[in-house]
Amino acid sequence: MPNLDALLKDTMLLTAAPGAPWKDFGGDKVHAEASATPSAGARWAWTHDPGNAGQVKHLTYHQLDTPWYSEQVVTVLDELVWHPIELVHRGTALTLELSKEFLLRKYEASSGSIAAKKSRHWIPADIDRGMLLVFGFQVNLRGPGGAVTLEPIPREVLDRADFMPAPGAPAAPKPPVMKVKPTETGTLQLAPLRVLVCAEFVCCKERNDYVPHSLARTARFRPHLMLMSNRPLERMAAKVSIRRPPMSTMAHHGGGVPPAPHDPHAPHDPHAPHDPHAPHAMGGPRSGDPDDQDEMLHEMSTGMWTDSNSSALAWDKIANTVHPPFWSSVFSRVKTNLPTGTAFLMASPDIPGGPGFLAHTWNPSMRKYVAHQQDLKPRQGYFDNIHVAPAMRAPKSIRRAVAGKKGLKLDDIIMAPFCIHDCLHMHWRWCPADEPWLWGWDETGPYAVSGAPHIPVHQHLRVELESPHAFAYCVRADKGLEAGRWQYILHEGLAYGTNTSEEWKGKAMLAAMEFLSSWPSAAMSSWAMFYWTLRYWRFGDQAMDRLLEDGAPVPPT
Repeated sequence: MPNLDALLKDTMLLTAAPGAPWKDFGGDKVHAEASATPSAGARWAWTHDPGNAGQVKHLTYHQLDTPWYSEQVVTVLDELVWHPIELVHRGTALTLELSKEFLLRKYEASSGSIAAKKSRHWIPADIDRGMLLVFGFQVNLRGPGGAVTLEPIPREVLDRADFMPAPGAPAAPKPPVMKVKPTETGTLQLAPLRVLVCAEFVCCKERNDYVPHSLARTARFRPHLMLMSNRPLERMAAKVSIRRPPMSTMAHHGGGVPPAPHDPHAPHDPHAPHDPHAPHAMGGPRSGDPDDQDEMLHEMSTGMWTDSNSSALAWDKIANTVHPPFWSSVFSRVKTNLPTGTAFLMASPDIPGGPGFLAHTWNPSMRKYVAHQQDLKPRQGYFDNIHVAPAMRAPKSIRRAVAGKKGLKLDDIIMAPFCIHDCLHMHWRWCPADEPWLWGWDETGPYAVSGAPHIPVHQHLRVELESPHAFAYCVRADKGLEAGRWQYILHEGLAYGTNTSEEWKGKAMLAAMEFLSSWPSAAMSSWAMFYWTLRYWRFGDQAMDRLLEDGAPVPPT
């Protein structure tokens, strides 16, 4: 049977950096075994206080110089919160607070790597900076009056053979009924319910393995939870809050700066004066008429998209720049500028798949929207991904040329399906694709089935918007909670978009030119207008959605 050290080898951080140093928090004192400090070249940074062990604050990323923005440190998250985990065991509800009281160890590493096929549960990665928090909970059998209370797992238990059962081990037999005489005594040893929780915050170096055909570079980070118990559980529920700053902190070429100073290592001040709609010049080239430069709004907004299950051919054409990545080609459902309180079921074992819903795409030759049946994969829910990012605005010269024609929607342009600046992505499912890192879970684990959700097969996922720039990732499970087997929560992680292939970007812009020919010449080198034409078709003085937004009424013909 595995002890604690053997179990921790399954974590992402210790798979990448087996010798990572750690601090011991077990017992009634803190004993520093060793301490890691980020390497001088680390591009990710954050703060973590063991006194508030369930929170990571002020996550930043050091962006290098590109044609679109100068080298700078950008705030990715204001904070990430691992909320208390709710469990039910033999009808008794338990709440596991990820607090310092139950913190056993804290590992840190500033290097490490996972090679291809090294691990069943982790794809290749190079660690920039990572942290592993190990929490231990045990039912206190000495609770007063039979009350069920929790205590930290004692240090002397961690190396015992009965700390955790081996995966798939048969259930412990019921103890025999012992008959004793009134004059006899004996000792009965009971192993209490124990729960081990690993909270990892692993930030990786940039790779091009986050989208089909490796078209974009992203820096992944993995703020997942791993949970194991020594007894079968009847229910598990967990929640992780992911909170971006309400305003982008990124500055761009052309003198553009955020509307107010922002220390990336200090909390965002929501009461600081700012104009959320004041854009700054983004541009592409570092010279030229300022009125021909793109602009970026500072206010964050959130959108959700569903990948079309028939979009594999479209992605092939996109990769070969046969045509641009129009929303109607790669998506089947979309909702942008989502308000606080929005919530959807995103994956569930109760969803059988099959006929799903009707998508409406604009047919320019027929001058109307045409309905298309969209089938769903088993367990696929309402949306497949979420993006939290600032929007763009068309160059002033273009807006001036069409002044008064608000129906063209040039003031709030959403970046998708990939982003060139300050975009946080999370995908819990991808379209059917050839790349194994885009595949989802089956009963054996992740990266197993093309087009399947990236969620363990027994889990239900619900995503709720806490604000226009923050959301909660909520999972629950009421089966598949065997003893001695890891439960993974938010295993798919997130990614911060950094760049795309320069060659592909140029070809994609070239492919889009024919759709921008009716606009002023500045549109030919405008990323905002490139994104505009991916979403819209110009029909006179109106922008017609290539893919009608979810819930929008179908215009009469």
